[in-house]
Amino acid sequence: MIRKFRITGFFLIAVLIIMGCTNKTNLVGTGGNEGPEPESVTIGSECFSSILSFEDSLKNFNTDRTVIGNYDKYDTANQAVTLIKFTSLPDSFYAIENANLILSIKNKHNFDNIDNTTLKIGRIISENWYESTALWKESTDSTGWSGNEFSLFDGEDFELIPNLEITLEEDSLVIDIPEYLIENWIDADSLNFGLAFYTPDSDCFLEINSSENGNDDLKPFITYEYQETDIDTFITNTVYASHDITIFYTDDEYATFTDQLILSDMQPIKMFMKFDIPDSIFIPVEIEDPDLYMQRLTINKAELILHNSGINQYPIYGTIYIDPFIVITDTVDLNYTDPYSPFMTSDDYEDLYIGSSSDSLGTEEFAVDITKILQKLTAGEYENYGIMLKSIYECRDFIHLEFETELEENKPEIRIIFTPPFDFEE
Repeated sequence: MIRKFRITGFFLIAVLIIMGCTNKTNLVGTGGNEGPEPESVTIGSECFSSILSFEDSLKNFNTDRTVIGNYDKYDTANQAVTLIKFTSLPDSFYAIENANLILSIKNKHNFDNIDNTTLKIGRIISENWYESTALWKESTDSTGWSGNEFSLFDGEDFELIPNLEITLEEDSLVIDIPEYLIENWIDADSLNFGLAFYTPDSDCFLEINSSENGNDDLKPFITYEYQETDIDTFITNTVYASHDITIFYTDDEYATFTDQLILSDMQPIKMFMKFDIPDSIFIPVEIEDPDLYMQRLTINKAELILHNSGINQYPIYGTIYIDPFIVITDTVDLNYTDPYSPFMTSDDYEDLYIGSSSDSLGTEEFAVDITKILQKLTAGEYENYGIMLKSIYECRDFIHLEFETELEENKPEIRIIFTPPFDFEE
């Protein structure tokens, strides 16, 4: 009996050793080691039939930063105004003194001299606003600003606070604010609409860490000393911003840029591309059923390769994130010229939840993962009406990036790794 167990154990060990030495090279997972090997091909620029970029509408975007600035693209001014509100204040007070507002700078561009001539601050006096919905023309989800759009200059929405002392201390702005602001916010809290920040200067911006930042030391806050009653000693109170958002101004016209590849967060600019997918690059010889062959083809990896043109109206730092979408309608008009609505709407494309591709703003070559899109197109699950690409941070900042479309060696291309169908009859 012991001898029988020994023989059985030896046999099982031998089987395990043999299985461990098996080299499975068939990437499509059909078993065996005689499966087809992956191959690589490139769809060159000659297969791209349409390339263009188009402006889209503004949206509310609540994030870890707010923006103060002006930035010019294509002779169109884009102004960013930051709104901040402080609401966690005491119910009453006897006296307030030594009030300061502190803003932590995340990034800045052409904004070296920060004082009361370059940075304007004022009370919002007309309407309450919600940070989840506020836009240039809307203060809440159901109301607009007093003049149908936010006004910095006519006194309807904004009252300038003049002659503020503004000091830059390392990466923070310390602003000596008048005590009456806090007094008014406590006495009439229903009229506490917060502050607005803007600059009259052109081609410059500040990015300010917002209340959504995970680090309390970087959030906007006010600090002041106050007495609750006339017999109390002064105590110091620190109040963090409860609401903050950036509202952007642009014109209401939507430009289309033929034969250009542009991504922009503000004004939002998306890219549209249409390319042919010749079956011949996947099928080496004539076969009986090419449709079935293409349905069984596996796209292991497909990347849209874009080359930075060097035309960037933004400092070259940080990262850009690009999402690809598959176009699902054949109604896209390549000769579209209506300036009052975008070239394409959300009804024209579908999110396949591929995930964002990211790289440095200064990269020379940007690869966008479109594997899932190409797999569905080659399998015939979708008609090939093209793809749309956008930044995932539209309406957050002034990032602007252009890709090459003229130099032949740097035009867009698609690099593909695929595996032919296993055991397919020719």
